[in-house]
Amino acid sequence: MAKLVSKRYALALFETGLELDKVDQFKEEINAVSNVLIEENDFKKVLNHPKVSKDEKKEILNHVFGGKVSEEILNFLYVIVDKRREMYIEEISEYFDFLYNEEKNIALATVVTAIPMDESTQNRLKEKLSRELNKNVVLKNLVDESIIGGAILKIDNKIIDGTVKGQLESIEKNLKGMRV
Repeated sequence: MAKLVSKRYALALFETGLELDKVDQFKEEINAVSNVLIEENDFKKVLNHPKVSKDEKKEILNHVFGGKVSEEILNFLYVIVDKRREMYIEEISEYFDFLYNEEKNIALATVVTAIPMDESTQNRLKEKLSRELNKNVVLKNLVDESIIGGAILKIDNKIIDGTVKGQLESIEKNLKGMRV
C-alpha cells in the first residue's frame, strides 16, 4: 500500500509540474524536503507523530520551508498532512525522481571500483553507456577496496559484476559443486 500511495502523490505532483512547466523546480524542492527529513530525525519524528495536530504540522512546515520552496510544494505538503501521509514524503520524492528520469531520458548508473576512476575513464564509460542505452547516463563512482580489481556496474535493476572478487567467488562456487 505504501508504494501505491507514494506513486499516486508523486504522479500528481509530477503532472502538476509538467502542466506548470516547473518539473525541474519541483524535483529540487521535493528532494530538498526529503533530504531534511533524512538528515533531521527529530524533525521527521515530530512530523510523523500522531499527537501533533495537523495545524501544528502545517505551521512547522511553513516555518521550516516557507520562502524556501514554492507555494505549490508547500501546499502539496499541506495536502499530505491533511491526508495523514507524512510518512511517505521520502518515497514520494524517490518516485518523483523516477518519473523525472523517465521523462528526461536519464539512466542512473553506479560503478564500484577498488580505486577511484579518473575523470577521463568515467567520461568514456558514460559515453559508451549512453550510446548502448540510448539515454543520458548519470554516472557515480563508488570505491570498495574489497573487490580487489575490476568493477561492478549497476544500472537500474541490473548488476554486472566484472570484479576479480566476483570471478574468484564464481570459481569457488563451481569447484564446490564439482564431483570428483
